[in-house]
Amino acid sequence: MDNRIPEHLIEEVRQRADIVEIISEHVVLKRTGKNYQGLCPFHSEKTPSFNVNPDRQMFYCFGCHAGGNVFSFLMNKENLTFIDSLKFLAQRVGVDLPEKESSPEQKQKEAKQKRGQQIHEWSAEFFRDVLLNRQEGRRGLDYLTGRGIDLETIKKFSLGYAPDRWDSLLNDMTKKGVTPEELVEFGLIVQKNHDNDDRISFYDRFRNRVIFAILDIRGAPIAFGGRVLDESLPKYLNSPETPFFHKGQNLYGLHIAYRGIREAGYSLLLEGYMDVIAVHKAGFSNAVGSLGTALTKDQAKLLKRYAPKVIIGYDSDEAGIQAALRAGEILLEQGLQVEVLVLEDAKDPDEFLKKHPKDEFKVRLDNASTFIEYQYQIMAKENPPRTIPDKAELIRQLAPNILRTGSAVEREGYERFLSLELGLTLEAVQHEIGSLDKKSRGNRGKKENFSNKQDIYVKNRNTIEGINLDFPSESFVPLGVFRAEQTILNIILENPHLKDIVSKSLPQDFWRLQEHKYIFDNYPEKSLSYIDGEDSWYEQIQKRLAEIYALNIEISKAEILLRDCIQTVHTTRNKETVEELQAKMIRLENLGDMAGALAVLQEIGERLKRGEK
Repeated sequence: MDNRIPEHLIEEVRQRADIVEIISEHVVLKRTGKNYQGLCPFHSEKTPSFNVNPDRQMFYCFGCHAGGNVFSFLMNKENLTFIDSLKFLAQRVGVDLPEKESSPEQKQKEAKQKRGQQIHEWSAEFFRDVLLNRQEGRRGLDYLTGRGIDLETIKKFSLGYAPDRWDSLLNDMTKKGVTPEELVEFGLIVQKNHDNDDRISFYDRFRNRVIFAILDIRGAPIAFGGRVLDESLPKYLNSPETPFFHKGQNLYGLHIAYRGIREAGYSLLLEGYMDVIAVHKAGFSNAVGSLGTALTKDQAKLLKRYAPKVIIGYDSDEAGIQAALRAGEILLEQGLQVEVLVLEDAKDPDEFLKKHPKDEFKVRLDNASTFIEYQYQIMAKENPPRTIPDKAELIRQLAPNILRTGSAVEREGYERFLSLELGLTLEAVQHEIGSLDKKSRGNRGKKENFSNKQDIYVKNRNTIEGINLDFPSESFVPLGVFRAEQTILNIILENPHLKDIVSKSLPQDFWRLQEHKYIFDNYPEKSLSYIDGEDSWYEQIQKRLAEIYALNIEISKAEILLRDCIQTVHTTRNKETVEELQAKMIRLENLGDMAGALAVLQEIGERLKRGEK
């Protein structure tokens, strides 16, 4: 934690804030014994599985595995940062938080952010006022109403219109004391240097276009997109990258969609502004757009915060198909479940909803293709596999994405799908993919995908987790080891005097999940550690704590169970193969832990000397 807010004040706020009272404002809770129970606000359910423990001041859902404390509840339910949730609760419970004096550089940065926010708010108001209240905005209003966009939707998405003049926004902003240089910096006007003299002129970036305000998660404008009213090019024009706006880190409509994504359990990723608006208008509140650019890793991570699944609904033309294939790859790499919405008789969701009732759109969503099936269909259509080598090559091209699947059941399902589609035996397909898996792990240290292992993050992923850790973590962990680690932590959290047994019986690097190691190193002594700027890490730690506390362990057998778990960890470590150690070494190298990688390399050398494999 930085020097601004001491840990003891954070703990005081947490203790004073009644988690039952806070959560009761969002969930109807009923007392059941010492705990409270209700329907989970983070996923759809009919039978209550959401529990609040007032003694520990924590919540946990046995259905979707959401969990944490009062801060992480507000962070996820209200989309607040840790600091914002802390300030909100501090004010509510009457705890005064100190303010740290910012450095001159920080003050300058904060002032620029504040100025940029004000300028964008003024600009959004200007564009909206032109659209709704001025005669020169009539063209834009007629265009939107012609596309079926009503007044409520216009206000909901903060739509506007840029007049067909070179200096309309420039003049309006100048009256408010905004300089042309500021508007250039934030990408709202363009500066032109004349070659034949030293004159500099300025003109509006957006002219004669319908304006789509790009809003951040709080609903504040941070950039704009503009669409022409005819067929002239470019069809869409977007704000450039600025210190205030990075398109690869934002998603259109997320300020409205994040609640719908959590409720639906998946996000619907679309291409265009009009697609997002049309789908929301039809009642599908989980749609977002990728801001007219190829999907980025940051955008994929952003989606992962809200739900474990994404349905891609890009245009059905060739460019849309290729964009969907690229986006699917990126989403799979982030551990998301990916499906693709196929609309054969429409070029995009907007057009489909104009032709068909929204119930038909829902049917198409419910029957979306898995990304692997979609990828196969596109590849088979482009290059029909007529010969045996063609079929083998097709399997090899699909194998990397199949191997990214964290579930053994899904992997076998895809293998059976290819077997039926290509007229090959299941064994042949499995052997081909399996051989590529071994080769991949041998050459690049890829994580193994055994059926008796599972991706803990996939298994326990929930609609509020979405954690993007910058800390190293093992994704693939044997289930027995995962349970052993959680049991060890449950026992020492309830019986701190037993912590020394673990420290003396196991090496420091035995933890397979870094969250577990962090909890062991810091709890219960530090109680509420928060690393400044690492909100996602804080949420993940609180979620893991909630999972650990939810375990039902008999206190009288705690020490016996602890020693059993220690033995389980020892046994599993001894069973690590040389190939697994090689993969571990490469992971450590990639994480920059050269000392750890060297230690593993030495162990590999010792094992090879003994003839082990």
